[in-house]
Amino acid sequence: MKPMNEITKNLTFVIGILLISTLMSYIFSFLEFQEATIIIIYMLGVIIISQFTTHYLFGFLASLLSVLAFNFFFTHPLYTFNISQPDYLFTFFIMFIASFLSSSLTSKLKSEKRLSQLKTNQVLLVEAINHSFQGNELSVALYASINLIAENYDAEVNLQCSWGRHDYTLSAKSNTAINLGQSHEAEISLDKNSIGKLSIRSTFSLDATWIQTLADLIGQNIEHLDLMEKQTQAKLEIREQKMRNDLLGAISHDLRTPLATIIGSSDTLLENLDQINLNEQKELLENIKQDGQWLLNSVENILSFMRVEEGIKLNMNLESVEELFGDVLSRMVNRITQKLVLNLPQDPIYTKMDIQLMGKVLINLIDNASKNAPAESVITLRAEIKGDRLIYEVIDEGMGVPENMKRTIFERFASVEKIHTSQRKGLGLGLAICKSIVEAHGGRIIVKDNIPRGSNFHCEFPYQGVET
Repeated sequence: MKPMNEITKNLTFVIGILLISTLMSYIFSFLEFQEATIIIIYMLGVIIISQFTTHYLFGFLASLLSVLAFNFFFTHPLYTFNISQPDYLFTFFIMFIASFLSSSLTSKLKSEKRLSQLKTNQVLLVEAINHSFQGNELSVALYASINLIAENYDAEVNLQCSWGRHDYTLSAKSNTAINLGQSHEAEISLDKNSIGKLSIRSTFSLDATWIQTLADLIGQNIEHLDLMEKQTQAKLEIREQKMRNDLLGAISHDLRTPLATIIGSSDTLLENLDQINLNEQKELLENIKQDGQWLLNSVENILSFMRVEEGIKLNMNLESVEELFGDVLSRMVNRITQKLVLNLPQDPIYTKMDIQLMGKVLINLIDNASKNAPAESVITLRAEIKGDRLIYEVIDEGMGVPENMKRTIFERFASVEKIHTSQRKGLGLGLAICKSIVEAHGGRIIVKDNIPRGSNFHCEFPYQGVET
């Protein structure tokens, strides 16, 4: 039905343009223009017909009809097809050849323009499909791709694809898709194995090779995603392996010394107990206690680090900040040589948090401050509310953090030099654990200078007033 309507439309256009050309020729003939002008008018009509009809045969028909019309209406005897002068035969022949050549040239230019536009549209479609796979999940990219094809060709597009653990069945249809033709299918392949098929029913006639090209393009993008996923997985495995190696290296190097000290002090006490005076015995026992405490803290940090790496699962409850600070104070007051001072607002503060993990943050920060501050100095544990932010701060009077380390100090295995060279260097996990726990609570942690001396480890959390 559609081809018949198209032929009727084209024939109507041919007749209409020739009638207009004849009418204009009558006007020019009445004004006594030469016959060459009338011939040019008909040739112009043939060119217009060739430009706006869908097949070169209509241009050929227009060329023939224009010669007949010129003979019938403008050569003597008028209104007959008789030829009174033999010269007119040559005129008609030249007119027909000129009209036909003009028609053919116009049709060829139109065909080349249509082909160029088709190639341009194909290139743009390929770029759009490639772009849809950049930074998107596979299901989103596949749907975007078939939607582009459907809109581009007024088509109904169906796609079935199996990749990894997922099966995808997607469809898209253009709002202007009517009178759809026969369905064409093409295989989607990955590493020469079929993983799905692309089916297109279009208003237009599409080349099977181009449909296969679109299917291959989708397959290539899926293959690219597969390669990127494998590369990402490989990078993660390399990162995890490096993390294990770094952790094992830190453990094997840093734990050996305190263990050797504990064993050496124990052997000395066991073998020479009768020969060592009471003060020396207390000193050896104090060394064993300090090294044992360091080992305990290190093991706790390693366990916390492993928990953080596996993913933090928060046990959020409404807790009192005063209770949190009181528990930290009771646990740390006898472990450090500095004076630990609490600075809390008068009104009680209640907020949702994992109190065990938050206590771990504050203990690590106080322990870090103790290692970097002089004995008998003051370490302040402070809390306050500023607008919609809840702030915890651990402030010491130590040597501070060098400017070039303020951004990296929260990374794994990072640490600053101790103010006391006799103090043992940590594993460099405590502050990294603090950062992970604080960020899991939706907060952030930074280190600032404490004026005039020392460091201020500043933690901020979102806070909304909570009624108890």
